[in-house]
Amino acid sequence: MKHIFLSDTFKTLSIFAVVGFMLGSCKHKTDFDKLTEVSYSKQIAPIIISNCTSSGCHGDSAYEKLSLTSYTKLINGGISPGSPEKSKLYSTLKSLGDDIMPKKPNNELSENQIQLIYVWIGQGAKNN
Repeated sequence: MKHIFLSDTFKTLSIFAVVGFMLGSCKHKTDFDKLTEVSYSKQIAPIIISNCTSSGCHGDSAYEKLSLTSYTKLINGGISPGSPEKSKLYSTLKSLGDDIMPKKPNNELSENQIQLIYVWIGQGAKNN
């Protein structure tokens, strides 16, 4: 009986290992070309202005570490066009805990706003 139990346990663990490997090795790839183009001037800039620059955090003051007041400054602040996961802006927006942006008392961005930024970066972070 003990031999059968160990065998069944081994089979169960093996199945979990294979399924875990398969799920872990799957990478979701978004086809950005099939999505409606996101506009920097109409969709992204308003999000950045209302949540990042006007909140007193990422404006042009000398004491601010990172200014996001223009397209160029935003791109130079850590955007990897075509690669949202490699972009500092996107990874910061998706972070948790003390690193979350915008900081309190400002409201967090909605999931829709974060998705727009993700798609915009994935589409090449165009100045459109």
